[in-house]
Amino acid sequence: MRPISVVVNARLQSSRTKSKMIRPYGDSCLLDIALEKLDQMDFFTHRFLAVAEKELKDKLKKYKHIELIERRSESVAPGPHHPMITFEHYTRMPTKYIFVMNSCAAFLSVSTIKKAFDYFQATNYRSYIAVMKNRDWLFTSRGEALTHKNPDALQNTSDGEFYYKATHAFYIADRDYFIENNGKLWTLTVDDPHLIEMPVEEAFDVDTDLDFEISSFLYNKKISSGL
Repeated sequence: MRPISVVVNARLQSSRTKSKMIRPYGDSCLLDIALEKLDQMDFFTHRFLAVAEKELKDKLKKYKHIELIERRSESVAPGPHHPMITFEHYTRMPTKYIFVMNSCAAFLSVSTIKKAFDYFQATNYRSYIAVMKNRDWLFTSRGEALTHKNPDALQNTSDGEFYYKATHAFYIADRDYFIENNGKLWTLTVDDPHLIEMPVEEAFDVDTDLDFEISSFLYNKKISSGL
């Protein structure tokens, strides 16, 4: 069995959705929802919360099975940064393989993660990423069709071939490759990353205030219905 650590990355200084990790979300917050699930994942070699701010570090007091890996202050500052700054803590992971779980994917289930873990152990790809099937019509910035290209045959989104869309719910990376290639995770060629299909209903991510409001509403509905 290949040793693999799971990590949840979090910060307070989100540029698009202020303090989204600790804002009220249902009867909890996004970070606690992620940590409650992480605390159950005893199939991983290590379980980490990667943060810099004290307010986020204090969250770990409630969880017995999660370790802290500290991020540097510059890695959580607003604005884009080189991956070797933002994810410098990957270089300090104790295992070669790293499973990165999105803390903003509140609907992502432990069972889906366990299936991905088992698939990782049963195969031998260097990197993996969560995807979902889709039939959207996509165009380049120049207006060129990327997905549906036959005007005679394709009239709606139920026609044509499927493609796979990254959900950003989780990915698996190779620590050594990341270090040796100056912050790159993969080559973006076939099977690097290898695709792991996940349930569409678990793929909702929170990037904007609108995402937050919609996701929170759906989560409240799910909790109130007992699902």
